Amino acid sequence: MLKQAALCWLAMTSFCFAEVIYTPAEIQRVRDRAIPSIESVMWRDIVPRLPPQFQERAREVKLNYPERGPGPMSFYASPQRAEIYMPLTSLRFYDDVATLHAWFESKNCPKEYIQTYLAALLRANEDLPAPLVAFGLDRDVLFADSYTYDLSGKIFSSGVQFLLAHELGHILLNHRTGIGGVQSRQQESEADAFALDHFARLGGNPMGIFWFYQAAWWHDPASEEGRLKNTHPVSAERIRAMANRLIEQPYEFAHGEANPEREARLISQLGMMTSSFADLIDDDTFLAWIAPAMFNDFPLSRLREACPH
Repeated sequence: MLKQAALCWLAMTSFCFAEVIYTPAEIQRVRDRAIPSIESVMWRDIVPRLPPQFQERAREVKLNYPERGPGPMSFYASPQRAEIYMPLTSLRFYDDVATLHAWFESKNCPKEYIQTYLAALLRANEDLPAPLVAFGLDRDVLFADSYTYDLSGKIFSSGVQFLLAHELGHILLNHRTGIGGVQSRQQESEADAFALDHFARLGGNPMGIFWFYQAAWWHDPASEEGRLKNTHPVSAERIRAMANRLIEQPYEFAHGEANPEREARLISQLGMMTSSFADLIDDDTFLAWIAPAMFNDFPLSRLREACPH
Protein backbone atom coordinates (compact mmCIF):
# COMPACT_ATOMS: atom_id res chain seq x y z
CA MET A 1 0.00 0.00 0.00
CA LEU A 2 2.88 2.36 0.77
CA LYS A 3 4.41 1.62 -2.62
CA GLN A 4 1.12 2.48 -4.33
CA ALA A 5 0.91 5.71 -2.33
CA ALA A 6 4.45 6.67 -3.27
CA LEU A 7 3.81 6.09 -6.97
CA CYS A 8 0.62 8.16 -6.92
CA TRP A 9 2.44 10.88 -4.95
CA LEU A 10 5.13 11.11 -7.62
CA ALA A 11 2.47 11.19 -10.33
CA MET A 12 0.51 13.91 -8.55
CA THR A 13 -0.78 15.51 -11.72
CA SER A 14 -2.67 12.33 -12.68
CA PHE A 15 -5.25 13.18 -9.96
CA CYS A 16 -6.06 9.57 -9.05
CA PHE A 17 -8.53 10.31 -6.26
CA ALA A 18 -9.25 7.78 -3.55
CA GLU A 19 -12.87 6.84 -2.89
CA VAL A 20 -14.37 7.48 0.54
CA ILE A 21 -17.15 5.08 1.49
CA TYR A 22 -20.10 5.91 3.71
CA THR A 23 -22.95 3.60 4.63
CA PRO A 24 -26.37 4.04 2.99
CA ALA A 25 -27.69 5.23 6.36
CA GLU A 26 -25.00 7.91 6.59
CA ILE A 27 -25.73 9.13 3.07
CA GLN A 28 -29.45 9.19 3.81
CA ARG A 29 -28.74 11.28 6.92
CA VAL A 30 -26.92 13.81 4.73
CA ARG A 31 -29.83 13.77 2.28
CA ASP A 32 -32.38 14.35 5.04
CA ARG A 33 -30.48 17.04 6.94
CA ALA A 34 -28.14 18.83 4.55
CA ILE A 35 -30.33 19.26 1.47
CA PRO A 36 -33.12 21.26 3.21
CA SER A 37 -30.47 23.49 4.81
CA ILE A 38 -28.66 24.05 1.51
CA GLU A 39 -31.92 24.85 -0.27
CA SER A 40 -32.77 27.38 2.43
CA VAL A 41 -29.34 29.03 2.24
CA MET A 42 -29.53 29.26 -1.54
CA TRP A 43 -33.05 30.65 -1.91
CA ARG A 44 -33.40 32.66 1.32
CA ASP A 45 -29.89 33.91 2.02
CA ILE A 46 -27.89 34.05 -1.21
CA VAL A 47 -30.22 34.76 -4.14
CA PRO A 48 -32.35 37.52 -2.50
CA ARG A 49 -29.16 39.41 -1.58
CA LEU A 50 -27.66 39.34 -5.06
CA PRO A 51 -27.35 42.57 -7.05
CA PRO A 52 -30.57 43.10 -9.06
CA GLN A 53 -28.95 42.32 -12.42
CA PHE A 54 -28.20 38.74 -11.28
CA GLN A 55 -31.39 37.78 -9.49
CA GLU A 56 -33.61 36.71 -12.40
CA ARG A 57 -31.01 34.38 -13.86
CA ALA A 58 -30.05 33.07 -10.41
CA ARG A 59 -33.63 31.93 -9.82
CA GLU A 60 -33.29 29.61 -12.82
CA VAL A 61 -30.28 27.77 -11.37
CA LYS A 62 -30.84 24.13 -10.40
CA LEU A 63 -29.19 22.43 -7.44
CA ASN A 64 -28.27 18.77 -7.89
CA TYR A 65 -27.26 16.29 -5.18
CA PRO A 66 -25.62 13.20 -6.72
CA GLU A 67 -24.47 10.58 -4.24
CA ARG A 68 -20.80 11.16 -5.12
CA GLY A 69 -18.64 13.33 -7.33
CA PRO A 70 -15.25 12.94 -9.02
CA GLY A 71 -13.43 13.17 -5.64
CA PRO A 72 -14.10 13.50 -1.90
CA MET A 73 -13.81 17.30 -2.06
CA SER A 74 -15.74 17.84 -5.30
CA PHE A 75 -18.26 20.67 -5.58
CA TYR A 76 -18.78 22.04 -9.08
CA ALA A 77 -21.06 23.84 -11.53
CA SER A 78 -22.10 23.63 -15.16
CA PRO A 79 -22.44 27.26 -16.27
CA GLN A 80 -23.90 26.24 -19.64
CA ARG A 81 -26.74 24.29 -17.99
CA ALA A 82 -27.01 26.63 -14.99
CA GLU A 83 -26.62 23.72 -12.58
CA ILE A 84 -24.68 23.37 -9.30
CA TYR A 85 -23.62 19.95 -8.02
CA MET A 86 -23.27 19.28 -4.28
CA PRO A 87 -22.43 15.55 -3.95
CA LEU A 88 -23.71 13.96 -0.74
CA THR A 89 -20.45 12.11 -0.11
CA SER A 90 -18.46 15.34 -0.45
CA LEU A 91 -20.80 17.13 1.95
CA ARG A 92 -20.38 14.38 4.55
CA PHE A 93 -16.61 14.28 4.03
CA TYR A 94 -16.27 18.04 4.51
CA ASP A 95 -18.52 17.85 7.58
CA ASP A 96 -16.27 15.11 9.01
CA VAL A 97 -13.14 17.19 8.36
CA ALA A 98 -14.77 20.20 10.07
CA THR A 99 -15.67 17.99 13.03
CA LEU A 100 -12.11 16.67 13.27
CA HIS A 101 -10.64 20.18 13.31
CA ALA A 102 -13.12 21.31 15.97
CA TRP A 103 -12.45 18.26 18.17
CA PHE A 104 -8.66 18.59 17.87
CA GLU A 105 -8.96 22.29 18.68
CA SER A 106 -11.16 21.55 21.68
CA LYS A 107 -8.73 19.01 23.12
CA ASN A 108 -5.51 20.77 21.99
CA CYS A 109 -4.40 17.72 19.99
CA PRO A 110 -1.73 17.88 17.23
CA LYS A 111 -3.62 18.88 14.07
CA GLU A 112 -0.75 17.61 11.90
CA TYR A 113 -2.38 14.18 12.10
CA ILE A 114 -5.36 15.56 10.18
CA GLN A 115 -3.04 16.80 7.46
CA THR A 116 -1.29 13.40 7.32
CA TYR A 117 -4.67 11.75 6.76
CA LEU A 118 -5.68 14.26 4.07
CA ALA A 119 -2.32 14.01 2.31
CA ALA A 120 -2.45 10.21 2.28
CA LEU A 121 -6.04 10.04 1.08
CA LEU A 122 -6.27 12.96 -1.33
CA ARG A 123 -2.71 13.25 -2.66
CA ALA A 124 -1.15 9.80 -2.23
CA ASN A 125 -4.39 7.91 -2.97
CA GLU A 126 -4.13 5.70 0.11
CA ASP A 127 -7.05 3.34 0.66
CA LEU A 128 -8.33 4.82 3.93
CA PRO A 129 -11.69 4.81 5.72
CA ALA A 130 -13.78 7.94 6.20
CA PRO A 131 -12.24 10.58 8.50
CA LEU A 132 -13.95 9.84 11.81
CA VAL A 133 -13.60 6.08 11.31
CA ALA A 134 -9.90 6.46 10.50
CA PHE A 135 -9.39 8.33 13.80
CA GLY A 136 -11.57 5.93 15.78
CA LEU A 137 -14.00 8.69 16.76
CA ASP A 138 -17.77 8.56 17.23
CA ARG A 139 -19.67 11.52 15.81
CA ASP A 140 -22.34 11.57 18.52
CA VAL A 141 -19.75 11.48 21.30
CA LEU A 142 -17.82 14.36 19.72
CA PHE A 143 -20.97 16.42 19.30
CA ALA A 144 -21.72 16.00 23.00
CA ASP A 145 -18.81 18.41 23.51
CA SER A 146 -20.43 21.85 23.09
CA TYR A 147 -17.26 23.52 21.77
CA THR A 148 -16.80 20.87 19.09
CA TYR A 149 -20.46 21.00 18.09
CA ASP A 150 -20.49 24.79 17.82
CA LEU A 151 -17.17 25.23 15.99
CA SER A 152 -17.69 22.36 13.55
CA GLY A 153 -21.12 23.74 12.68
CA LYS A 154 -19.68 27.18 11.97
CA ILE A 155 -16.89 25.76 9.80
CA PHE A 156 -19.23 23.53 7.83
CA SER A 157 -22.16 25.93 7.39
CA SER A 158 -20.04 28.93 6.38
CA GLY A 159 -17.93 26.73 4.10
CA VAL A 160 -20.96 25.29 2.30
CA GLN A 161 -22.47 28.76 1.93
CA PHE A 162 -19.21 30.02 0.43
CA LEU A 163 -19.09 27.05 -1.98
CA LEU A 164 -22.68 27.64 -3.09
CA ALA A 165 -21.98 31.33 -3.75
CA HIS A 166 -18.69 30.45 -5.48
CA GLU A 167 -20.34 27.98 -7.87
CA LEU A 168 -23.22 30.38 -8.47
CA GLY A 169 -20.59 32.97 -9.39
CA HIS A 170 -19.24 30.67 -12.09
CA ILE A 171 -22.72 30.54 -13.63
CA LEU A 172 -23.68 34.20 -13.35
CA LEU A 173 -20.26 35.39 -14.56
CA ASN A 174 -20.57 33.18 -17.67
CA HIS A 175 -17.44 31.16 -16.96
CA ARG A 176 -16.26 28.36 -19.21
CA THR A 177 -15.50 24.76 -18.26
CA GLY A 178 -12.65 22.58 -19.41
CA ILE A 179 -9.98 25.27 -19.46
CA GLY A 180 -6.69 25.42 -17.56
CA GLY A 181 -3.74 27.64 -16.81
CA VAL A 182 -4.15 31.39 -16.45
CA GLN A 183 -7.79 31.44 -17.60
CA SER A 184 -8.82 28.88 -15.03
CA ARG A 185 -7.05 30.68 -12.21
CA GLN A 186 -8.69 33.96 -13.24
CA GLN A 187 -12.15 32.36 -13.20
CA GLU A 188 -11.55 30.82 -9.79
CA SER A 189 -10.43 34.18 -8.38
CA GLU A 190 -13.51 35.88 -9.82
CA ALA A 191 -15.79 33.23 -8.28
CA ASP A 192 -14.00 33.61 -4.93
CA ALA A 193 -14.55 37.37 -5.02
CA PHE A 194 -18.21 36.81 -5.94
CA ALA A 195 -18.63 34.55 -2.90
CA LEU A 196 -16.87 37.01 -0.59
CA ASP A 197 -19.16 39.76 -1.90
CA HIS A 198 -22.09 37.67 -0.67
CA PHE A 199 -20.58 37.38 2.82
CA ALA A 200 -19.97 41.13 2.81
CA ARG A 201 -23.65 41.76 2.03
CA LEU A 202 -24.55 39.24 4.74
CA GLY A 203 -22.06 40.71 7.20
CA GLY A 204 -20.96 37.20 8.16
CA ASN A 205 -17.68 35.45 8.86
CA PRO A 206 -16.64 33.13 5.96
CA MET A 207 -14.45 31.08 8.30
CA GLY A 208 -15.10 27.74 6.60
CA ILE A 209 -13.14 28.72 3.50
CA PHE A 210 -9.79 28.29 5.26
CA TRP A 211 -10.39 24.69 6.30
CA PHE A 212 -12.00 23.79 2.99
CA TYR A 213 -9.16 25.07 0.82
CA GLN A 214 -6.54 23.68 3.20
CA ALA A 215 -8.03 20.23 2.58
CA ALA A 216 -8.85 20.73 -1.12
CA TRP A 217 -5.26 21.77 -1.86
CA TRP A 218 -4.01 18.26 -1.15
CA HIS A 219 -5.63 16.94 -4.32
CA ASP A 220 -5.14 20.11 -6.36
CA PRO A 221 -1.45 21.02 -6.09
CA ALA A 222 -0.23 24.54 -6.73
CA SER A 223 3.10 23.38 -8.18
CA GLU A 224 4.23 24.96 -11.43
CA GLU A 225 3.06 21.94 -13.43
CA GLY A 226 -0.23 21.94 -11.56
CA ARG A 227 -0.76 25.62 -12.33
CA LEU A 228 -0.68 24.82 -16.03
CA LYS A 229 -2.84 21.69 -15.97
CA ASN A 230 -5.42 22.08 -13.22
CA THR A 231 -8.95 23.15 -14.13
CA HIS A 232 -10.01 24.03 -10.55
CA PRO A 233 -6.69 25.10 -9.03
CA VAL A 234 -6.16 26.02 -5.40
CA SER A 235 -3.43 28.49 -6.27
CA ALA A 236 -1.50 30.76 -3.94
CA GLU A 237 -2.67 33.81 -5.91
CA ARG A 238 -6.37 33.21 -5.24
CA ILE A 239 -5.83 32.25 -1.59
CA ARG A 240 -3.72 35.35 -1.02
CA ALA A 241 -6.33 37.58 -2.66
CA MET A 242 -8.98 36.30 -0.24
CA ALA A 243 -6.59 36.64 2.71
CA ASN A 244 -5.80 40.25 1.86
CA ARG A 245 -9.45 41.18 1.73
CA LEU A 246 -10.12 39.58 5.12
CA ILE A 247 -7.12 41.36 6.66
CA GLU A 248 -7.78 44.75 5.12
CA GLN A 249 -11.58 44.87 5.49
CA PRO A 250 -12.58 42.69 8.46
CA TYR A 251 -15.62 44.80 9.37
CA GLU A 252 -17.01 44.13 5.90
CA PHE A 253 -17.61 40.55 7.13
CA ALA A 254 -18.57 41.33 10.72
CA HIS A 255 -21.37 43.92 10.62
CA GLY A 256 -24.10 41.29 10.73
CA GLU A 257 -22.66 39.40 13.69
CA ALA A 258 -23.86 39.76 17.28
CA ASN A 259 -20.51 41.23 18.36
CA PRO A 260 -18.98 42.97 15.32
CA GLU A 261 -15.85 44.14 17.18
CA ARG A 262 -14.97 40.66 18.38
CA GLU A 263 -15.85 39.07 15.05
CA ALA A 264 -13.71 41.57 13.14
CA ARG A 265 -10.70 40.55 15.25
CA LEU A 266 -11.39 36.89 14.50
CA ILE A 267 -11.70 37.65 10.79
CA SER A 268 -8.37 39.47 10.82
CA GLN A 269 -6.80 36.40 12.44
CA LEU A 270 -8.46 34.20 9.84
CA GLY A 271 -6.99 36.39 7.12
CA MET A 272 -3.50 36.05 8.56
CA MET A 273 -3.84 32.26 8.79
CA THR A 274 -5.01 32.18 5.20
CA SER A 275 -2.12 34.39 4.11
CA SER A 276 0.39 32.06 5.80
CA PHE A 277 -1.22 29.12 4.01
CA ALA A 278 -0.82 30.95 0.69
CA ASP A 279 2.87 31.51 1.40
CA LEU A 280 3.35 27.78 2.01
CA ILE A 281 1.66 26.55 -1.14
CA ASP A 282 3.45 29.19 -3.21
CA ASP A 283 6.72 27.38 -2.46
CA ASP A 284 7.20 24.61 -5.04
CA THR A 285 9.79 22.92 -2.80
CA PHE A 286 7.24 22.57 0.00
CA LEU A 287 5.67 19.42 -1.45
CA ALA A 288 9.05 17.74 -1.79
CA TRP A 289 9.63 17.56 1.96
CA ILE A 290 6.33 18.11 3.76
CA ALA A 291 4.71 14.72 3.05
CA PRO A 292 7.69 12.54 4.04
CA ALA A 293 8.10 14.64 7.18
CA MET A 294 4.41 14.32 8.13
CA PHE A 295 4.27 10.59 7.42
CA ASN A 296 7.34 10.12 9.61
CA ASP A 297 6.45 12.41 12.52
CA PHE A 298 2.66 11.95 12.49
CA PRO A 299 2.22 8.47 10.98
CA LEU A 300 -1.03 6.96 9.80
CA SER A 301 -0.50 4.08 12.21
CA ARG A 302 -1.14 6.44 15.13
CA LEU A 303 -4.30 8.18 13.91
CA ARG A 304 -6.44 6.46 16.53
CA GLU A 305 -4.11 7.65 19.27
CA ALA A 306 -3.94 11.24 17.99
CA CYS A 307 -6.99 12.63 19.84
CA PRO A 308 -9.13 9.93 21.47
CA HIS A 309 -12.49 10.44 23.16
